[in-house]
Amino acid sequence: MSSAPVRFFLFAVMSLMLLSGCASNKPQINMDEQQNFAAIKTFYVKPPLNSVNVTLENQLESAITSIMRGKGLSPVAQADADIEVAFLPTTARKQDGKSVSLGLGTGVFGRTTGISLGSIFSVPVGEQVSEYQNLQIDVIKNGSFIYSAAGSAELDASDNISVQRALSDLVRELLEPYPATNKAQ
Repeated sequence: MSSAPVRFFLFAVMSLMLLSGCASNKPQINMDEQQNFAAIKTFYVKPPLNSVNVTLENQLESAITSIMRGKGLSPVAQADADIEVAFLPTTARKQDGKSVSLGLGTGVFGRTTGISLGSIFSVPVGEQVSEYQNLQIDVIKNGSFIYSAAGSAELDASDNISVQRALSDLVRELLEPYPATNKAQ
């Protein structure tokens, strides 16, 4: 038994894992490693710069406040806060160029002969548009960014309830790595 098929299989599996990793919507998170996060006790959530939907903004502010409280911080007025948490929600649409290739051909495959579909011409299947909810959260201390996270979630539907759920999940995902000031989260 040859090890070539085993090597090919392992190579194929590794390639698929690499490709699936590249296609994911993994959030981008960066923080100032020199910052003493344990010394931060209070925060203030700033309203977004792009005010569009007050209900969703209030829900985002509530979700951010809840998570930051869970990290051991207390919400206070802007003048009394150690840090400010800013957020910027946006929506994006991505078009997929999906099509079906049609054609008829014959071929010889090993010991068998058969008829197969080829790619003589390509027919668009329809406009495939995916809608994404993007969110950026920045934590600012004394005018400098100490934590920044950005991510996106693909929306199954564009109604406000679906957007609200996607944003809540995204807030949790983006703030999960933020260091807690208390050890018992």
